[in-house]
Amino acid sequence: MTPAAGAGIASRSSLTKCAIYTRVSTEEQAREGYSLPAQEERLRSHAKSQGWAVYKLYMDDGYSAGTRDRPALKRLLFEASLKRFDVVLVYKIDRLSRSLKDLIDIVAELNQFDIGFKSCTELIDTTRPEGRLMFHQFGSFAQYERELIGQRTRFGMMKRLKLGLWNGIPPYGYRLVDKKLVIEPTEAELVRRIFDWFMKKNMGVVAISRELNRRGIKPRKGTRWKGTRIHKMIGNSLYAGLIRWGGETAMGTHEPIISKKLFEAAQETLHGRNHKTRQLRSPNYLSGLVKCGLCGAPMHVTYPGVEPKSRFKYYVCNNRYNHRSCLQDYIRADILEESVIREIAKFADRKDVISALVDEYVEHNREALPELEEKRKAILHDLAALGTERQKLSRWLLGNQPTPQTVNFVNAQIDGVSEKEIRLQEKQWAIEDQINELQKQTYDAETISNQLKDFVSNFPGLDQGERKLLIESLVEQVEIGQKKRVTASLRPPFAFGFLSPELAPRVGKPQVPGLRICVEYDLGVYYRPSVPAGAVRARYSLAAESTSMPPDAGAAAGHTPGKGRSKKRGATVFNQCS
Repeated sequence: MTPAAGAGIASRSSLTKCAIYTRVSTEEQAREGYSLPAQEERLRSHAKSQGWAVYKLYMDDGYSAGTRDRPALKRLLFEASLKRFDVVLVYKIDRLSRSLKDLIDIVAELNQFDIGFKSCTELIDTTRPEGRLMFHQFGSFAQYERELIGQRTRFGMMKRLKLGLWNGIPPYGYRLVDKKLVIEPTEAELVRRIFDWFMKKNMGVVAISRELNRRGIKPRKGTRWKGTRIHKMIGNSLYAGLIRWGGETAMGTHEPIISKKLFEAAQETLHGRNHKTRQLRSPNYLSGLVKCGLCGAPMHVTYPGVEPKSRFKYYVCNNRYNHRSCLQDYIRADILEESVIREIAKFADRKDVISALVDEYVEHNREALPELEEKRKAILHDLAALGTERQKLSRWLLGNQPTPQTVNFVNAQIDGVSEKEIRLQEKQWAIEDQINELQKQTYDAETISNQLKDFVSNFPGLDQGERKLLIESLVEQVEIGQKKRVTASLRPPFAFGFLSPELAPRVGKPQVPGLRICVEYDLGVYYRPSVPAGAVRARYSLAAESTSMPPDAGAAAGHTPGKGRSKKRGATVFNQCS
């Protein structure tokens, strides 16, 4: 309904009280005569000519008409609810709002309190029918102007983006000089340090913010750093020379603070940590890696308060802890963590076992190549068929004169075909990547053995964060079975040389991405006061997931990936006492 103020503006009092509202958002409006003093002078003059008394001036300086979140407007509406005045007077209705919906809502709200609305430069007076009609007309033009301004603004920003120029306030590490980004040396050095802590020291965003606050380093705004701010900085491609705006990305003309390679590596790490935040902060090396072999649930660390368990930390099955639906034992955290390190050290000395397992893995992948090729050919055949179908639909549209309903129906079919093509292309690329990996892989048991030895020798000298990251780079899962039977799934070779300079030699890109080796042993032996050499008997084998095939291709080749836990293939098992 059209808002209408009642005809009672002059009926409540012989002297009408008006509230004057002024607003300006840009210097351009001020130059065009929309300045706040100019609006106020004109409005007071108009009120005097009408014989109205000015109750109060409500002024919003520097606020956009696109939102109702303006302090003076809020104050005006509040005092309107108290019926402090009889009419609201503005210079033009776009001073109140450029949104037709907001205009109607505001005037309707005033009408609830029997308060009128009038523009001194337009034929708008909601106390009369012709004024209400003009109110709608001018409101529509105000909304059109706002949308036009927004369109021009977006066009200008997109043009700056294509020129590699920044839009908006410069981020930390930069300042604006002649509307161009220039590096702020002190801040840029801190940005580099943040990326260094994140990548090399394995510090999370919360740990980094705490360290900055501990050192007394202040952000630009506020007094303390927060993890969310660090998270945004690490995810800001501007530091690598790229500018993003409106869903588009362009190469910027500014000098980058970090390399693109470092930024991309940080994004992979950031996404990988999003679901591991609690695990990475944990002081327990195996947190997030331990699974219950009885029910498949994760196991977490707890501190039982009942003697004698209160003296130690324990890994406990989630189902036992929360629902009492599992019979898994409480596992001493210190004993489990020590046993995993010792078993890795023993496995590193068994080059004959490593060599045999790698040979079995190579043979398995050699058998899988023909199946992958067949899968790829089948996908290419399906893609060709979909392409033909899409072309037929497009030609039919061009060669006929269908109704709008038919056009929509056929376009929906074309979109469905295109979606199928995209899904198949993603599968094709995944299989081709696997084929390329299998064809170019090289295998070296000596390298794997040396890297395992590097792991064991460097582990004691690393800090907490580096130790945990090193464990996670090697150990995929630790499963606790019946009677404390442990199966640790390892994924050699490794790429942990970036952690510390002393780890760099002999370490590069993983050579066997799909290789998974199971080390199975009796944890109960480690509960003894001292474990003599040769007391622990270990079994070594390939895990069921030890394959370079994608899931669909694996099914085609007759292999079923494991679900929830590692499963040994059983083709080669080595029983060793050490």
